[in-house]
Order: sequence, then structure tokens, then C-alpha cells
Amino acid sequence: MKSIIIKNHEVITKLPKDFIYQNQQLIIPKNIQYQDPIMITIEDDNNESFEIIVSENTSVKIILELASRDQNANQYKFSLVAKPNSQVKYLLVSELESKKALLEHYFTAERDAKLNLIGGFVSNVLDAKMHVDLVGEGAEVKMRAIAISSSTNIQNIDVLIVHKAPETFGDMTNIGIANEQGRIVLNGVEKIEKGMKHANAFQTLKGIIMSDQAIVEVNPILLIDEYDVKAGHGATIGKIEEDVMYYLRSRGLTKEEAEKLIINGFLRPVIDEIDDEPLKERFVSVVNSRI
Repeated sequence: MKSIIIKNHEVITKLPKDFIYQNQQLIIPKNIQYQDPIMITIEDDNNESFEIIVSENTSVKIILELASRDQNANQYKFSLVAKPNSQVKYLLVSELESKKALLEHYFTAERDAKLNLIGGFVSNVLDAKMHVDLVGEGAEVKMRAIAISSSTNIQNIDVLIVHKAPETFGDMTNIGIANEQGRIVLNGVEKIEKGMKHANAFQTLKGIIMSDQAIVEVNPILLIDEYDVKAGHGATIGKIEEDVMYYLRSRGLTKEEAEKLIINGFLRPVIDEIDDEPLKERFVSVVNSRI
């Protein structure tokens, strides 16, 4: 795995070959297929913003890690542009301990670009936005967001996909899990603009409530201004089934062990899309620590 560390708006590690970083913009060269993931770590305990450009015909796996123990209110703003015929697998891990964090993330997919995005939100108090614009014909995005809140923490997650070109495809799955007195609001919005024929928009929002005081709110919204499209959405919220818990407890598992087993099984389809094993294990560990 290649590692890039950014601190105070500057790269403090050696860049991979032919990468360019200037004016808070990281440019990944064209016509290259990167097999190893690229880990980008933000070391600031204050505000940070930058843009990633993935050039034409390039395939890359990017991991952005936000992990800070700073208790102050912080704001982060990132953007990524996928140029024509590029392919991007992108994992965001947000593990911020601040009392109030604002995270804005903007993605743009040009012609025939393909985005596979996973957002893992296990921060304390967080307002997050994941906004995707499909601006080129044939552009695709697969968005997965997992939010976990415990203690008295509150997380508001907005996921928005906008179809601004015909023949585009967008599929989002957002999952919220709240324990203790945690609260999560998941808003999933997908918009197909007028004239964007043969666009496809699909949404699935799920919430799991693990205590009587926890709250999960899910809001799937489709905004369609074109007739010749395919679209669908659904939402479910519920507690862990008592029969399943009883069965696992009868096999000798503690309540906590049974809950973790059920939640990990629920999240497995998303977690299995993380193709870096050490990172997958770390992500599962962080998830389990909040359950």
C-alpha cells in the first residue's frame, strides 16, 4: 500500500511516481492501473480541504482516513473528479472525536467513469454530506454509507446523487445503527434531471435500533424530472429480532457477543467490498467498538 500524509495543507511524504500535488490538488496520472491501494491520511487537528483528480483511463483504489482526537469543532471539505473512463474504488473512514465536525465530500463522474464509494462514519458528533454528480454519459456510482452512533452522539448523514447526463446509473445503500442514546438521521436523495433519458436510480436505506433510547431516522427521496428512466427506493427500521437473540444466547453467547455477530452479518455485504484485508479488519474493529 502506498501512503500519502497531508498536514497543514502540505504533503509530508514522498508522492508515488508521476503524482502531482499543488494548490491543495492531488493529480493522479492517466492511463495507469494501480493494483495497490493508496492511503491518504489527514493529520491536521483543524480544518482541511483538498481535491483529487483521477485522470483519464486510470484505475485506482483510494482510502481516506480521518482520525483525530481533537475535541474542537472542525470542518473538512474534499472533492474528487473522475475523468472519462476512469475507475475509482474509494473508502472513507471517519473516526473523529470532536464535539462537532462538519464533513463535506463532493464527487464528479465524467463520461463512462465508474465510482465505487464506501463511507464509514463512526465519529462522535458529525454532520456529513456525500454529494455525487454524474455529468457524463455512461457514468456510474455505487454508494455505500455506514453510520454508527452510541453514547449520546448524534450523526446526520446526507447522501445525494444527481443525474446530469443520460445513460447514467446510481445505486445507494445507507445503513444506520444506533446504540445507547445515540441518534442517526440518514437522508438519501437521488435526482434525475429533465432530459436525462435511460438514467437508473436506486436507493435502499436501513436502520437498526439497539436500545430503547436510541433513534434512527431514514428518509429516501427520489426526485425525477424525466419519464424514460428506471428508479426505485425502500426503507426499513427495526430492532434485532428477539428470536434470533434468544437462539444465539442459548448457544452460550453473551448479549454483547450476539449483537456483534448479528450486526457484522448485516454489514458483511458492504464490508466485503473493502479489498484490503488489514483495513477491513480495522474497520470491523472500529465498528464493533461502537456497538
